[in-house]
Amino acid sequence: MRNLLDVETRPGFTFWLLLILLTAVSLRLYQLNAVPPGFTHDEADHGLTAVSILNGTREIYFTIGHGREPLFDYATAGAMALLGQHGWVLRGTAVFFSLILLGGMTAWTRFAFNNRVALLTAAGLAVGFWPLMAARQGLRSIALPALFSLALYFFWRGLRRVESGDWRLETHRSLITDYRLRITDYRSLLTFLTAGLLLGLTFYTYIPARGLWLLFPALLLLGGVWQRGWLRRVWPGVAVTLLVAGIIAWPLVAYLRANPEAEVRIDELSAPLTAVLQGDFSLLWANLKSGLAIFTVAGDTAWRYNIPERPLLGPVMGGLFYVGIGVALWQVASGRWQVRGLVGRNGRLAYAAALIWLLGGLAPVLITGPELSMTQGMGMQPVVYLLVALGVDWLWRLEIGDWRLTPAVRFGVILLFGGTAVFTARDYFGSWANAPEVRVQYESTMTAALDYVAGQGVAEASISTITPGPFHTPALAQLVLPADVRQPRWFDGRGSLIVPNGDESLVVFSGFAPLPEALQPYLATAVLQETLPLRPDDADRPIWVYRLAAAEAAAAWQDWLTPQPALFGDAAAFIGYDLLAERVAVGEVVQLVTVWQVQSATPDLRLFTHLVGPDGTPLAQADRLDAPSSSWVAGDWLIQLHAFVVPEGTAVGTYPLTIGLYICLDPACEQTERLTVWQGGTAVGDHLLLTELVVSE
Repeated sequence: MRNLLDVETRPGFTFWLLLILLTAVSLRLYQLNAVPPGFTHDEADHGLTAVSILNGTREIYFTIGHGREPLFDYATAGAMALLGQHGWVLRGTAVFFSLILLGGMTAWTRFAFNNRVALLTAAGLAVGFWPLMAARQGLRSIALPALFSLALYFFWRGLRRVESGDWRLETHRSLITDYRLRITDYRSLLTFLTAGLLLGLTFYTYIPARGLWLLFPALLLLGGVWQRGWLRRVWPGVAVTLLVAGIIAWPLVAYLRANPEAEVRIDELSAPLTAVLQGDFSLLWANLKSGLAIFTVAGDTAWRYNIPERPLLGPVMGGLFYVGIGVALWQVASGRWQVRGLVGRNGRLAYAAALIWLLGGLAPVLITGPELSMTQGMGMQPVVYLLVALGVDWLWRLEIGDWRLTPAVRFGVILLFGGTAVFTARDYFGSWANAPEVRVQYESTMTAALDYVAGQGVAEASISTITPGPFHTPALAQLVLPADVRQPRWFDGRGSLIVPNGDESLVVFSGFAPLPEALQPYLATAVLQETLPLRPDDADRPIWVYRLAAAEAAAAWQDWLTPQPALFGDAAAFIGYDLLAERVAVGEVVQLVTVWQVQSATPDLRLFTHLVGPDGTPLAQADRLDAPSSSWVAGDWLIQLHAFVVPEGTAVGTYPLTIGLYICLDPACEQTERLTVWQGGTAVGDHLLLTELVVSE
């Protein structure tokens, strides 16, 4: 039993490590498919990209979601190829990387410090709220610390072999060639090559990797300052690591240099630095102050990734974290505990690595502030818990006269990490997962609607959502719906309605996107089949499910529609319109309803309505399409509400009211192309005159 309690023995270390791993796996896999209660748009986009990879897409960088690195998506695609295209596989990939992180960090800290520090670091990563949150979200950021910790481990093994004299890189003069490189230990070369490979792969994980790699040359330079002879021995190995990393990373770097517009996120995140270049330091200074507070004062403010303003560490762990920073600074300055050179156990360079790593991982947060710091600071997550472990380790070693604190510290450690596991489970699975804000962010309402539709056995369905674009709620449906259930049509019910063309179909609304009064007559023939109440505190409850037949609904519309058949390109057939008031006063809202029948899905369409002035330019307009055209299904009915205000200063008179469809030719829709309008087989222009609107006093 004593051997199991003594972490410096092999049985003791193995026992505690297995217990920590069991705890980590249990917390990460418990109700993985139900908590969080759905998927965010970012997660769903990762799932959508993984499915596209399985279908043949091969990209080095994905522009979806403001641009992102591809490694996590390819890993998810590989997992889906083995396990199926399910939402839990996406989150399972994140769990996998989190366990790699725990293993890699344990290996490096055991090698660089000691068994106790390794176990304490692993325990913090296993039970901490932040690591658990990151492990259960299908986001690419978790892959960065996982691969980086492994890269550092192999790099450290190489340094240790060099420092012990087991490996050297020599040049040998030959009669045939001027110089020949001779490697005396290929195992050490393989170690540095592996470190370089892993370091290069981090560039394909998350943006902060572009700064974290500087840790490796920084360690070389710092070690060279402390021991010049050491620098001469180790620089070839460091050069191998950096050279291989550069070769691996170069294809991505080259792509981004050739396509700078692909990285929208970089421009968003660099705003404080741009302001500094213009002489304004206020934004950066505010972010620096709030960024430093995330450890123990106030953290991420977004419900999506945190209980708002909850710091990364509680009071006790936070105190130990600052102790650990103090210990690391002292060891860097004095090297008091150094026993086996710079990279031996508790070597001076290991403490320097911890501090440099912390600073590099914290830098994105210091630039952008605490909002979304739970993801932007992922690069420093492992070293935060390492510094906590160093604080505990210092107390473990502390002697006051003849009295050692070891027994009290041992009991305190069990209480601290055990209590943290309990509080993390309570806060994550209880407080956070059940918060109404979280249920909105993770689309719990839409998940419930999709589950209901999947269980009805109806082939055709349309669903109202405030985010109907292809990379938002439709991406969620790709993860939630079974493979044998047809994907629904999508529309924003606040301004449009999609009626599937079928004898029997479902139309679903949530509390966030109800049908406005002007469009309600178009659903008059529908029968309310079900009202799903959800939870009493859900912000977007309830869910209304209607059942209707398209032919019956379309026949009813003829009673009030003004017919005006026309074909717009090969995208949509215009059926007719309903102008709610043909006479309006200046400052009043014009409401126009247009009815269409879809001919084909056409990406990036917009629908415009113009009130045309005497000079032919629009006096007022409404440019919108609340049912994304990329997911249109031929035969479906589209009803769109157009609303605009007659501007002040408009003269009394009669003005043409025209409509048209146009395609956005670029993401910002700065270049457009209107569809040709056809009537009776004849092209009549790029817009259609509906009627004339009377503007009165």
